[in-house]
Amino acid sequence: MISKKKLKGSALPTVMVISVLICLLILFAFTMFDLNEFLFSSYNSVRQRKEYLNSALVVYCNDSSLISQIKDSDYAYQLYDDEPLSSVQFSIKPWGLYESICISSSDHKYSSIRLLGKKNDCKEAAALWLCSRDMALSLAGTTQIEGPLYAPINGVNYVELQNEAFKGRIISNDNIHLSNRELPDIDSLLVNMIDGWHDRRRLNKTGNDVDLKNKYSSFKEEPIHLLMPENASKESVFRGQIMIYGDEIVMSPEMKFSDVILIARKVIVESGFVGSCQIFATDTVIVKEGVRLNFPSGVFLNGNNGKTLLTLGERSTICGYAVVFGDIEKSNNLLIDANYEQRRASTLQGLLYVDGIASVNSCSIIGAAYMKECYYLPENGMYAGTLFNVQITRDENMVYPFLFKNSMYRRSEIKSLH
Repeated sequence: MISKKKLKGSALPTVMVISVLICLLILFAFTMFDLNEFLFSSYNSVRQRKEYLNSALVVYCNDSSLISQIKDSDYAYQLYDDEPLSSVQFSIKPWGLYESICISSSDHKYSSIRLLGKKNDCKEAAALWLCSRDMALSLAGTTQIEGPLYAPINGVNYVELQNEAFKGRIISNDNIHLSNRELPDIDSLLVNMIDGWHDRRRLNKTGNDVDLKNKYSSFKEEPIHLLMPENASKESVFRGQIMIYGDEIVMSPEMKFSDVILIARKVIVESGFVGSCQIFATDTVIVKEGVRLNFPSGVFLNGNNGKTLLTLGERSTICGYAVVFGDIEKSNNLLIDANYEQRRASTLQGLLYVDGIASVNSCSIIGAAYMKECYYLPENGMYAGTLFNVQITRDENMVYPFLFKNSMYRRSEIKSLH
């Protein structure tokens, strides 16, 4: 006979509990799989939406026809006809001599703000342009010009100066072109807009009862307009979309500036200062020794009946641009009033534009230089149309400011803004 074993009734609940736990584990595994798929899909969706913003930036930087389609900030541009989520909106505004662009998705959930410059300065793309003013261009010392040279009709001379023979490099005839009596045309609308920035009635819109110790303004909002007080703290920090006004602004090395614009009659940048800003003045800008204005920075000087002066001190660097409007008629054969002075061991990286008289000595320019007249002015002498120990190198990889009228459309990204 086969014996029959009986299970205890108390085992049944245990089996049921174990069965339920196993079912829950299986259900949890399926849920985790679905959740992982959902997270993966969401991640790729967000990533794709952000890539649409980058693609829109590429299109804007290279397609000149797009700008005519962007009528206002509410205009939507769809990258791909079969993908509605690729629709983006543009908001574009100048920031100094550069351009700020905000690209956002059509639902405004995603956005990206970039600062742009020009891929090329102008169609001539010169290393050096010196206007034809009835005198030859004389190169002395260790002067070297790398890239296209637009020289006066009188040609180029290699001369001995101060008992020192010419030790530079002879320029190939293929790189020498004939310049005109005037500099290449600039965008007059841009200059008029900048002149309008000196209208301080903007200050009434914002007020000045603000904390200047640490001021920040996002590029997603409207710019803040501030009046720089005479007793401003040396530890003041200004960052972002801020326009700072004053009569005479002194930038001490303890101050921190990042991406801001300064508008004044006169600006003095003291020795040791490091930061990034764009300076728009009407009289004088003095950059003292050992200063570094990081990219994208610049100086735009226009006004005072052409008696303007920008001085770049020894061992100082401006990365961006220096644009000076002067008046050669203010000088005479006995006294030369330079509008731009670049001193020993200093560097200008970017665009130099001097519609007046430039005095450059034992320094370097990397990018492009456009001068109406140039002089070498030692303590006891005056040499017209002369460059002494000057290194000028055309840089095709530089991002240039918006200035010239006849420049190609293409833009280049400088940095992301916040």
